[in-house]
Amino acid sequence: MSLLTRPSFQARLSTLVIQRGMKRKAKIPVTLLKDIPNVGTVGNVISVHRAYMRHELFPKRLAEYVKKYTGPLDRNKVAEEKEQAEAVETTVQSTVSHNKIHNVALKNQELIDMLLDVKSLVFERNVMPKEDGAEGDAQALYGSLTKTDVVKLLEEVHGIVIDKDALHMDEKIKSTGEYTCVAKLMYAGQATLKLHVVPSKADS
Repeated sequence: MSLLTRPSFQARLSTLVIQRGMKRKAKIPVTLLKDIPNVGTVGNVISVHRAYMRHELFPKRLAEYVKKYTGPLDRNKVAEEKEQAEAVETTVQSTVSHNKIHNVALKNQELIDMLLDVKSLVFERNVMPKEDGAEGDAQALYGSLTKTDVVKLLEEVHGIVIDKDALHMDEKIKSTGEYTCVAKLMYAGQATLKLHVVPSKADS
């Protein structure tokens, strides 16, 4: 029995023919670049025979092959998208920050304008009896006048709410007289207040 007539050889030959036929008829995925009637619309991924893609779709720029792996190109694209996203986030944060600064500036400018209208504050305090022979008109206070007192009077009398850290003056005023207090607010400048510390009417 010759090799060609052996059953085993014929079986192998049939298998090879079938496999080659399957390869020839195998379909591949492609992405449509244009609308094709009865086939699909642009952007669709469809399966077509290799020959149809090779001889018809691809030469006419009707479709492109679907790339299974693009290697560094994909990584570059990811890096680019990440960079764009970070740029957008930075822009958003910058805008938010700018808006916050703008709002703070408006609020502080309003406070400065109100303080400029006040100009001076009068504090009545109990004073100690003046010693015989003491020079000058200043009288020692019982206790002292602090930033907290200034903040309290501004709020209670003038409706101005301000942080005591914004005030610049002597830490503790311990005698009657005229003093200067400067209010400095971020993005809005400053306002100078005159503090008049006088004896209370009971001590007059």
